[in-house]
Amino acid sequence: MSQFNEKLDQVDEQLAQVNKQLDHARKRQKRIYLFSGLTLVSILLLVVILFIFSRGTRVEIIPMEANELATISVIGGFSFSIGDAVYSLAGNPVIRVSAPGFKVATKTIDSAYIGKVYPLELFELPGRLVIQISGNEKNLSKTTWQIDGRDIELSDKLDLELEAGSYTVAIDNPFFQLKELTVDIKRSEQTKLKVVLQPVSGRLSISSNPNGAKVFLNEKVIGQTPLEYNQNGGLYTLRITADNYADSIEQFEITRTKPEVNRNYRLEHKKTRVALKLTPEGGTLLVNGVQAKEPIFLNTATKHRLTYMKEGYYKETKTVQLPADQGKEILFQLKPEIGQVEISSSPSASIWINNKYYGVSPVSASLSAVTHQIIFKKPGYRSVSRTVKPMGKFSQKISVTLLTEYQARLQEAPRELTNQAGIKLKLFVVREHFTMGAPRSEKGQRANEFQRNVSLTKPFYASIYEITNSQFEKFNSKKGQGAANIPITLVSWQEAAAYCNWLSKKEKLQLFYEITNGKVNGFNVNADGYRLLSEAEWEWLARKSGKTKQTIFPWGNEVIIPPNTANIADETAKGQARFYVPNYNDGYVNVAPVGSFKRELSGLYDMAGNVSEWVHDVYLLIPPITSTTVSNPMGKQRGLSHVIKGANFRSGSITMLRPAYREGLTTGRDDVGFRIGRYLYGGKNE
Repeated sequence: MSQFNEKLDQVDEQLAQVNKQLDHARKRQKRIYLFSGLTLVSILLLVVILFIFSRGTRVEIIPMEANELATISVIGGFSFSIGDAVYSLAGNPVIRVSAPGFKVATKTIDSAYIGKVYPLELFELPGRLVIQISGNEKNLSKTTWQIDGRDIELSDKLDLELEAGSYTVAIDNPFFQLKELTVDIKRSEQTKLKVVLQPVSGRLSISSNPNGAKVFLNEKVIGQTPLEYNQNGGLYTLRITADNYADSIEQFEITRTKPEVNRNYRLEHKKTRVALKLTPEGGTLLVNGVQAKEPIFLNTATKHRLTYMKEGYYKETKTVQLPADQGKEILFQLKPEIGQVEISSSPSASIWINNKYYGVSPVSASLSAVTHQIIFKKPGYRSVSRTVKPMGKFSQKISVTLLTEYQARLQEAPRELTNQAGIKLKLFVVREHFTMGAPRSEKGQRANEFQRNVSLTKPFYASIYEITNSQFEKFNSKKGQGAANIPITLVSWQEAAAYCNWLSKKEKLQLFYEITNGKVNGFNVNADGYRLLSEAEWEWLARKSGKTKQTIFPWGNEVIIPPNTANIADETAKGQARFYVPNYNDGYVNVAPVGSFKRELSGLYDMAGNVSEWVHDVYLLIPPITSTTVSNPMGKQRGLSHVIKGANFRSGSITMLRPAYREGLTTGRDDVGFRIGRYLYGGKNE
């Protein structure tokens, strides 16, 4: 019994504990309900507050069809949406609008629309048009598509997105008939079509020379020429074949614009390669007269003329006809061509042929028929070079006359030249014996005009004109201040000699005058530098050069002066000069520009007048030995005075107009100038 009571007490205690837990749970649930209620009330209160304080914007969606299906959601800004209204607490709301069949739109509602109606247009999703055409793939690739007249692309298939609507589609392929169709496109839907194009009907007209050739179209035999054949449009390969003729292959098109193809083929005979064996190598091969190079292919239907040649060998010609479809070897072996050359010279000289010594001329040489260089050499003579190309059929003769170095250089020298100072000079190649001066019986002769036998043997240049102001001013700027082309005057003999040395230095010639401290102490008779003309040269130029006989005056032996001959004392000097030439008018009162009068027979100007001229020689009054001939005289090395020659614009007497007239001066004068000269070469060179 006691145990039962203990168990009963335990049960009561457990029930009490359960009741206590139940009571605790009920209190906790009351707290949860209270908190949830308060939270819900707070949320409702917050919504009411937001609704009260926010500004609602109604979104009006167009088109109407989209408006009925559209869904609006807020994706940015402190905002929310209810139905088609958007409520914004702060900032500009960003919304996303979608409707089936339309493109999704994402927009930010501008402040100007907050609380008002915001219009938003949705655009339909495009449809898709797919058109496939059937036929030869190679031909279909040239298809051009147009949608409502607008070019799309060049393709064998059309796959294109289009807005919903009705369209005209043109399918243009040159090998098929033009196809047009109307297509309705619905939004978000694909329209797929298959179109069969109608091929173009074409015609082939094929002929050939020769007839009967086989015709292959895309490697399929369609007949023999001449041939008429119907064929649909497309791109084709045509091959024409005939025995022993080369195939003729061509690609062509049959199109809507050119459905007919006409061809007339002239077939060429097949060609066979020719194998050549050429000895020696390196020659020239002619095939039917035209130069050719390997490899060589020749047709088999005709004969061909082959010629092989090389310098130094006899050429060889062969006529051949080649077998069809077989190669052929042709051998050329040329024979050397040797010619005989007879070589001589005057005087005898060493003969060198292609830099090989062959002996002293005359020489007989057997040479191959190529170009050879022959050189003639002899000490003291200019070497001579000749070329010769011997021929086997007959011998050739080569003969030359050797010139001494002096003779060769003389031959090469220009007959007229202009030097670095702009002075024109003429070359005189002279071998003359003449008599200077005048006999006592000559009218106007003076006692100082000693007759002398002179021999001139050295070639020399003489200036064509008297030296001018501008030419002298380049040497001495203090003089030559007058008109540029007037002869320089008022220069001393020493200044004229110094001018000559200045010119020689400019042209790197050997100085003729030996000058120390501005004074001439002597001269080098063998120098090739510039100098004054010798008295003998000057008088020879005025009286003998260019004439068959020596004359008294530059113009001849007559006292009467021809018109336009010289600037002398003419009618204008009457009353001003002691002597003048009556009935003669030269057009100048004083000195004239150089070259104003006609050229004299010597080729020079103004030796008969204008200004008198310094010459090289020292003035002497010692009579020469009349029986002695003097060669190229230059006079004494030094002296106080020097000779002047020639008349001037003040000369009016027979005495002064004669080239034999001579004076001696120590200083310059306003009617005295000079001209220059020089030997062609230094040394004796006679």
